[in-house]
Amino acid sequence: MSDQQERRFKGAPVSEGIAIGVPYFLMTSEETIPEFPITISEVDGEIARYRKALFSSREDLEQLQSDLNDEGSQDAAFIIDTHIQMLDDPLITVHMEEKIRDMQRNTEAVFRSVISEFESRFCMASDSFFQQRMIDVKDVSKRILGHLGNKEEVSLNDIPDNSVIFAKELAPSQTACVSASRVGAFVTQTGGGNSHAALIARAKGIPYVAAMDIDLLSEIVSNCVIVDGSVGEVIFNPLPATLEKYQKQLVDIKVKLESLKSESSLKAETLDGFSVRLFANVNDLSELEQLEEHGAEGIGLFRSEYLLLDESLRAPTEEEQYLVYKTLVDQMNGLPVVVRVFDIGGDKNPKMFQDVLKDSHPILGCRGIRFLLRYPELLRTQIRALLRAGIIGDVRVLLPLVSDVRELRCVQMLIEEMKQELGITERVVIGCMIEVPSAVVMSRVLAAECDFLSIGTNDLIQYALGVDRSDSMMSELCYSAHPGIIRLIKMIIDESSTAGKSVGICGEMASNPLFIPLLLGLGIFELSCSPRYLPVIKQAIRRLSLARCRELAAQALELPSSEEIILLLQEFQQRV
Repeated sequence: MSDQQERRFKGAPVSEGIAIGVPYFLMTSEETIPEFPITISEVDGEIARYRKALFSSREDLEQLQSDLNDEGSQDAAFIIDTHIQMLDDPLITVHMEEKIRDMQRNTEAVFRSVISEFESRFCMASDSFFQQRMIDVKDVSKRILGHLGNKEEVSLNDIPDNSVIFAKELAPSQTACVSASRVGAFVTQTGGGNSHAALIARAKGIPYVAAMDIDLLSEIVSNCVIVDGSVGEVIFNPLPATLEKYQKQLVDIKVKLESLKSESSLKAETLDGFSVRLFANVNDLSELEQLEEHGAEGIGLFRSEYLLLDESLRAPTEEEQYLVYKTLVDQMNGLPVVVRVFDIGGDKNPKMFQDVLKDSHPILGCRGIRFLLRYPELLRTQIRALLRAGIIGDVRVLLPLVSDVRELRCVQMLIEEMKQELGITERVVIGCMIEVPSAVVMSRVLAAECDFLSIGTNDLIQYALGVDRSDSMMSELCYSAHPGIIRLIKMIIDESSTAGKSVGICGEMASNPLFIPLLLGLGIFELSCSPRYLPVIKQAIRRLSLARCRELAAQALELPSSEEIILLLQEFQQRV
């Protein structure tokens, strides 16, 4: 298409934000891999060459992981860690070397054969979890093949400044090495809101739109493109008025960020004087320095399983865990620290438990508190460390994926046992995460026997609506605004109120300003989200009247569809 008319395309919003830049199409082509026979005497040399390629690939990934940790992108660093773990998979190590000996072909050809066989098995699975694993396998195998052929990996940081990247698919390692100061946005054909590439883009604050026809877009002649990651819109050859509109929005965003920083010390309080407590979700100790700067009132969710997600084949000792929890307490200076006990399973499979979890379904298998109750020594060690840290500060224990009161009682008994062993008499504050429908139905019973409830909306949406959270559809706003989800949240609030216990939200809904008035109106006054969202959420709260929020919630509860609820929330947002 040679026209220079403004052209607009709608895709799936994956990572919010606005970018104005130059389109750069990342076109990939399958390289021809040489294939030839080798003699028996050449086998050891080929195996040595393969091991060297694995070693070089590991060096690349470890450096990338280190860089991500340094810039505070712990979620992205964890994803790269899964790639490092793949290099130790028997399929990649022992099986490959056996194949080289058996097939007596050059390493590249054998490797491509093994990976193709692996890909075929994954392609038979329609589950998006396995599709994401396939993307990871392709990413790692491409890196290994590059080292076997002595070819440097093409870095997205080699492209011109202010580029908007268009690609059929983006590998996690490609997005991980990108600098937000150089790349304006990503636009892809595949990939959903919870794909690894999407999680990394959000961690870096890079706008991202998926579900676009890249072949169609590549035919457009344009030297300027606008990407609006909030609504999933891509605009080629913007008219002067369109360009001016988005340039003004970028300036407004910059001014708003500066304003938010200056308001971090203000209270999260509605116009009519109701206080909301804002906590931070934390993955890693390196994030602690951001909490005071962004006005967090404590840690609402410390994801302790990140202590297990490294190369180690052993769990951290009681003393090692105690030092981590002590650091959290010391940094918080008396503010509460909620530690979720190891949430293992799903997409969080520590290397030490890979054999145990290999036959477990990623979504419906042995996860969360079920896993810990099957391996009580792991939980006992963690509880002891938490109890010791609780002597010096306000440490609260949160149980993931609770489905019935029996699980809560088992943990309570274990805690009492550990208290006696340690000679501790102080009361321990225990909470349950509400993430499955059975926990919603039993929330009054759970609230009566624990101290607080925390709603994990990401998994609650998944299990209540029967939608895989790693599927691209999960990025759609309508799932969070589903009438069934809104009514489930209301049910939890009412049941916990009857039991006289507090309830908060630590899922992604807590980080979206559009949902804040609805959540307040429903009766949520404790929110926990990523530190970078706290200033935005605080500002949203300070513009609201609780009385009007309650009216909004009453209206939303009467609506029969997601679309009507979203429209109601959008109209409300425009009026405040």
